[in-house]
Amino acid sequence: MRPSFGQLGTTPSKAMPDSHNAGDFGAALSGAPHIYALTPEELAEHKTDGYLDVNTVREGAVVICPVKVPGGSVYLGDMHALQGDGEIAGHTCDVAGTVTLEVHVIKGPVIDGPILFPVSDDVPFLARPLSEGGLERARSLARKHGVQEIEADAPVTFIGTGSNLNEATANGLERAAGLLGVSVPEVMNWATLASAIEIGRHPGVVRVTFRAPLDRLDTKGIGSFARGLYDL
Repeated sequence: MRPSFGQLGTTPSKAMPDSHNAGDFGAALSGAPHIYALTPEELAEHKTDGYLDVNTVREGAVVICPVKVPGGSVYLGDMHALQGDGEIAGHTCDVAGTVTLEVHVIKGPVIDGPILFPVSDDVPFLARPLSEGGLERARSLARKHGVQEIEADAPVTFIGTGSNLNEATANGLERAAGLLGVSVPEVMNWATLASAIEIGRHPGVVRVTFRAPLDRLDTKGIGSFARGLYDL
């Protein structure tokens, strides 16, 4: 077993079923014949993507959530004893459990969806921090080409959601670019060379993980989480 949360997030700014607080399942609210019907625009504005089904949201990880109501109103549930990427059968082994959360309030950055710092074992191979030996080899090669410093970076995961996996991937890339102040093509290059894009839940939740410049994470007030978690 490797327990994880299907749901861990903050309350949306408009009433909706917790099982629809995401871009994929939430799309079913468009034109729905009940009081929780939402237009696509309303869903995008109010949801917080707390319904993740991302198996790396587990003990030791750091999840940074958007706040769209006063106080944030953190909620959690849908604990899984285990889950493969994608939860492709539409279910897994749900269990009861006891949870201890440590909550911090981060003032400043405006985010639209969750950001995750996974535990080291869950970081994709190419996105893992360089070892001291690897970093020294990189510095040696850089000096040969006149580059005096290697940019400090750290793994970070942006959650993207949408009605399908293509939309979810685009959403994750756009969220990363918006927070870090770079173009989507630049994030796409980071996500190709030092990253992985993995399915959180089929049909429309993805994890966009890459090594981001640490100074940009520091500017947004979240670099300390990466430093502590990855011993940087």
